[in-house]
Amino acid sequence: FIVLFIRDELSYDKWLPGTQNLYRVETAFYFPGHGYSSSANTPFPVTAALAAHIPEIQAQTHLVPERMTAKVGDRQFSEFVDVVDPDFFKIIQLPLVEGNPAMVFAQPESAVLSQSEAQKYFGSEDPVGKTITMDDAHPLTVTGVMRDLPHNTQLVADMVVPNTSKAEHLPQSEKETWLNIDGEAFVRLAPGASPAQVLAKVPPILDKNIDARKEMSLDIPGSKALQIHLTPFTDVHLNSDIEGGMTRSGSWGVIYGFSSIALLILLIACFNFTNLATARAVMRAREVGLRKVMGARRAQLVVQFLGESILTTLLALALALALVEVLLPAYGAFLNRPIALSYAESWQLLIGLVGVAVLTGIVAGIYPALVLSGFRPAATLRSGIKGGAGSAPLRTGLVVLQFAISIGLGIAAIVVFAQIRYAQQLDLGFQRDRMVIITGADTMAPATRDSFMHALQAEPTIEGAVQSGPVPFMDDVTVETFTTPAAPQKYIVRTVDAAPDFPKLYDMRLLSGRWLSLSRGNDVNTTKGQGLENGRNVLLTEAAARHFGWTAASAVGRTLEQTDAGRPTVVSIVGVLADVMMNGVRSHAEPIIFYYNPNRIDTFSVRVKGGHIKEGLTLIDATWHRFAPAVAMRRRFLSDMFDRLFVADRQQGAMFGLFVGIAVFIACLGLFGLAAFTAERRTKEIGIRKAFGAHTRDIVQLLLWQFSVPVLIANLLAWPIAWFYLHRWLESYAYRINLNPLYFAAAGLAALVIAWITVAGHAVRVARASPVHALRYE
Repeated sequence: FIVLFIRDELSYDKWLPGTQNLYRVETAFYFPGHGYSSSANTPFPVTAALAAHIPEIQAQTHLVPERMTAKVGDRQFSEFVDVVDPDFFKIIQLPLVEGNPAMVFAQPESAVLSQSEAQKYFGSEDPVGKTITMDDAHPLTVTGVMRDLPHNTQLVADMVVPNTSKAEHLPQSEKETWLNIDGEAFVRLAPGASPAQVLAKVPPILDKNIDARKEMSLDIPGSKALQIHLTPFTDVHLNSDIEGGMTRSGSWGVIYGFSSIALLILLIACFNFTNLATARAVMRAREVGLRKVMGARRAQLVVQFLGESILTTLLALALALALVEVLLPAYGAFLNRPIALSYAESWQLLIGLVGVAVLTGIVAGIYPALVLSGFRPAATLRSGIKGGAGSAPLRTGLVVLQFAISIGLGIAAIVVFAQIRYAQQLDLGFQRDRMVIITGADTMAPATRDSFMHALQAEPTIEGAVQSGPVPFMDDVTVETFTTPAAPQKYIVRTVDAAPDFPKLYDMRLLSGRWLSLSRGNDVNTTKGQGLENGRNVLLTEAAARHFGWTAASAVGRTLEQTDAGRPTVVSIVGVLADVMMNGVRSHAEPIIFYYNPNRIDTFSVRVKGGHIKEGLTLIDATWHRFAPAVAMRRRFLSDMFDRLFVADRQQGAMFGLFVGIAVFIACLGLFGLAAFTAERRTKEIGIRKAFGAHTRDIVQLLLWQFSVPVLIANLLAWPIAWFYLHRWLESYAYRINLNPLYFAAAGLAALVIAWITVAGHAVRVARASPVHALRYE
């Protein structure tokens, strides 16, 4: 199962033809005092300019996801549409079922649908030549159908439209801006050209086209304001853990982590085999003696015992494959991805698994084979081997290692689940419960937006409704540069455009000053297409106040100058809010400035009253269709948006816990067998002890203590190693738990209790046996 998961993670975009020399263009923007911030998105004009001036770039294309309303007949659909350059399908060769990649976008008003999208719109009819109306204004003709993309891709494509179409939302002015990221860009390099060659020629182009002094009020070259990176297309999933991609990135850390668990599980099984094979060697001693007397050489015996070990692992592999066949559907459903095992298509994998099984057999069997083949015929034929073979300290050491691994994995599982739980329950500085987010407000006229909002506010099932720009957990982020009157230093701060009631509806805390208000003229910015106006008022978060060197109380009444708009814009601070984490808990609460400009609104936040969720949603839908009948409804719960941030973490945490449980179970199997052997070997000793007056309780305590010592030693090994690696893992989280000693103690105590439960049955059975039978033993 671990191998299938890892194989799936490594397969991203490997299925797509023509990816040789294909790279995703990634960017890093410079922020004074913060260094660089990386993004998977790229300013629109960058790749075209690079292709025009760098001969090693053979082709380039751009992809911008845009939300549109698609209409077929009287049915409306809210869709994410990939708006691309007309040559997109020639560069990124998504498989077409119908249509010619070179011709599907020969006409501007055209569209390519996925198979499932075509089925949704047109059923069993041939979609080619049919018409789809976008945003109730732009009819597009379907010119091609592409195969549904598999899950293992960085792309999401259900409808693709050329950026020469009138349906495109991105204005021409945006396409000419070098410091505003818009969608993803890809380039194909000439055969033999290296990314390093290309990147070496990029700085002069950026220096020529980016005026950082004008755009950012920074005296730096354009190549410092914006840096370019190239990531191979098939490496994006695992090597580009940055914001802005269409799908969630994977992680080499997860790959290495689960690979380590798989290896440790195999090692625990190998330790079991070695322990039990050497401990019960007495059963093979006379056989080995007879074989040697009949002329068998030691090398032949080694081959025989290794063969038995390898046969055992091959039989185990067959059983494992059978279990996988039965459980694979449930495993795929749990991971929410189609994990498949086709023997015909996965012959390389099967050969690899057979190789692992053989290697496991050799590792597990080599020591028992050497021990068993080393018996002397005279001694074994005369009296057998008492008490097993091999080194008793070695067997104890293997038990210690088994439990050290199990305890370490157990501690890791506890910490992982504790961190996930902590992150989900952390106070974000605002309330997300019962908050419905409606996007697409920018499709309405300002007066219609106000009417829609007032209609909702008048309903008894609605607690409140406000307008804003992007809300928490959205990727759309705006940052601007400010200075303070006291210092010329420039500060980069995130700005959020929101109505005055926005912080109140979200239950944000006001630390000092006052709220913004519609009744105060200076609290509202009115210039179209401009965020802040000179002389207007704003709110800060506490992190922003600290950013500027103030406390929450001292910030009120001060002024800031916006410096990245090419004009002097001075704003006044009228209030300071407690910190809010609009991106979730993966990064520290960022400095934020709140202001209100009703011309920059694209989102509604609506809080539904408790106990009236169903009625509230029905009301929201009906009200929307009354005010915006031509636009498909787009709403979701803010709590669902937050939960989606942790889907992969919860899945990986559950997988981790499951496989840790398997590792512990296998360790217990070995301990169970070893306990049975030990109890049998000490039968005579126990009989003598009982004859001299030892009670059953004393005997049980004696045997339990024998197996408690290795577990206690295992704790001493596991704790420092687990602390070291988990401390490093937690450092990647902005908000994290402390490594509580109770986590370590709990895992160690659990291992001790499990060991006691495992051996208790044997201990009690032997301790309660009659001394008469024990003294007749052997």
